[in-house]
Amino acid sequence: MISVIKEIYSRRSLLAELIIKDLKVRYSIPALGFFWAFLSPFLMAGVFYIVFIQILKVQIEEAPFFLYLMSAVFPWSFFQNSIMGSVTSLVDNRNIVREANFPHYLIPVSVVLANAVIFLPSLLILIIISACVLKGLPFIFLFFPLIFILHLVITAGLAVLFSVLYVRWRDLKYLLEVILILLLYLTPAFYSLSLIKASFSPALFNVYIYNPFVGILNLYRIALLKGFYAQLPDYATSVVLLFQPLIFAVIILIISTVVYLRAKNKINDYLAY
Repeated sequence: MISVIKEIYSRRSLLAELIIKDLKVRYSIPALGFFWAFLSPFLMAGVFYIVFIQILKVQIEEAPFFLYLMSAVFPWSFFQNSIMGSVTSLVDNRNIVREANFPHYLIPVSVVLANAVIFLPSLLILIIISACVLKGLPFIFLFFPLIFILHLVITAGLAVLFSVLYVRWRDLKYLLEVILILLLYLTPAFYSLSLIKASFSPALFNVYIYNPFVGILNLYRIALLKGFYAQLPDYATSVVLLFQPLIFAVIILIISTVVYLRAKNKINDYLAY
């Protein structure tokens, strides 16, 4: 794993070129160009706001609902777009992969980093809005870069894993689309943990709360929404909020590294089909 990190760093110039290429291909044709990077997550948050506030009348106590919603929708959009963009990335770039002499995993990693570039401006807007509405940012905001890196590592690890698996199993893309929709609704993006606690049995709730994305989204909220941490229930412990995503990140990195090392000599053969 350390050798992989060193190789990524040594090829950082190539990685930067792949990121720029991805962004140019994505935004060179649309009339609004890179503005869609700002507009898309806000439109998504607006739709959810209409559905869950105006129609379903969902209420939460932890934070203003629109901030609560954006603090989940923006990170989730980054994650989902990265996964769905990277899963087919090796197949979509088969000519480059077969002709160029660089590690295959740089392709899905570049997709994730390109989406990170798109994610950061909307995240900056969220930080500004949160600071204005809640009259400041929490002290834990100082640790926000670490939360973002943890999220990035999980996303990149899964991106490499799924892109390698997709080279052989082409049905994976459609399975992932269903799984991501299900996973979105199994994370507290639109509702509070207390609602799930009241609705689930104790055993089922224990399974739910150890979903690493429960921890990721709440870590974002703790760092961005002033007063949110004080509103969290006692069962939302540091183990759930931090250590579960951290352990999950380590496991995903190990699995993706092992899968890649075992498959790397066969990837080009599968791409020929």
